[in-house]
Parts: sequence; C-alpha cells; structure tokens
Amino acid sequence: MGAEQEMLGRLRGGDGSALRQLMERYGDDVLRTAALLLRDRHLAEDVSQDVFVDAYRKINQLKTDRSLRAWLITMTVNRCRERMRRASWKRLLFRERLEEEAGASSGPGSEGWAVSATIQSAIMGLPFRYREVIVLHYYQDMTIADIAATLHEPEGTIKSKLQRGRKLLKAGLEKGGWRDEPLLEGRSNS
Repeated sequence: MGAEQEMLGRLRGGDGSALRQLMERYGDDVLRTAALLLRDRHLAEDVSQDVFVDAYRKINQLKTDRSLRAWLITMTVNRCRERMRRASWKRLLFRERLEEEAGASSGPGSEGWAVSATIQSAIMGLPFRYREVIVLHYYQDMTIADIAATLHEPEGTIKSKLQRGRKLLKAGLEKGGWRDEPLLEGRSNS
C-alpha cells in the first residue's frame, strides 16, 4: 500500500494525525494556489484552512481513481471562485506584503527574488479567468487535460485561456520594461 493510500485510509477512519500529515504534504500547494488566485495572503490562509477542513469532512467523497492532490487543488480553486463571486472587498496591497516577505527571506538586491516578484506581480494583474489557468499550469505543473478536469471546462477553452493569459502577461511585463522572452515561452501547451 502506498503512502497516500495509507494516509487516505487513516483519514477515512477519522485519524486527526492523518489530517496533519495531509496539510504538511499539500499545504504549500494549496496556499500558493489560493494566494495567487486571490491576491491576498490572509484570505488565502483562510481558504487553505477551509479546504483542509472540508477535505477531512468529505474524504469519503474522493473517488478512488482521483489524485488526492488534484482533488485538493480543485477544492481550492472552487473556494477561491466562491470568494471572488461573493466578495465585495477591495484589492489589498498584496504586492507590498510580498515584497516585505521576500525581502526578509532573500535580502535586498537578490536578482532571483526580483524576477519572481515581477512575474508574480504581473500574474496578479491578470483577470481571474486567465490568472487561474496560468497559476494551475505554471505553479502547479498541471497539464491542459488536468486543468480542464479541475475547472470543468473543455480543453480547447483552457488552451485559449492559457494562450490569452500568456499574451496579457507578456504585454504587462513588457509594459513594465521586461525584456526576458524565454521565461514566457519556455513551456508547451500540453
């Protein structure tokens, strides 16, 4: 029995320590996805907690042929969509927080941090429908087929959104003075 199957068995049995293990294993993926989609770290943390509580409560709804990680990411995307639909909040200064956090961990002048912050900032400027597919494809390494299944949309729609999102991202980066093409064109559509 694999580690994931063993953890699933424990979760289905109501073992609270298995929930902790689930959070340790997939917490970063869930939080990163939520933060990039919502553009707010605090809301992302709330969504992450909700996702894991729901996963624990609804673990018996997970189909045996489905990946646990994919199920959690789907739940995260749905929670984020829910927040975006019903939220009437104004955009918080996530970029400022991102800079503070990255500056504390990377130190001033870190070129890698600057590139990452620039790209993340540009992604956060995208409309949600494009940001969603960009985050799932590039940050969660999901294929077009996986994204289509997660979002319940045709693969052609996902390809179109990904292509349009990349164009908008590239335009936004170039408008800001970005000139490094390979970062935007380095991956295929599969």
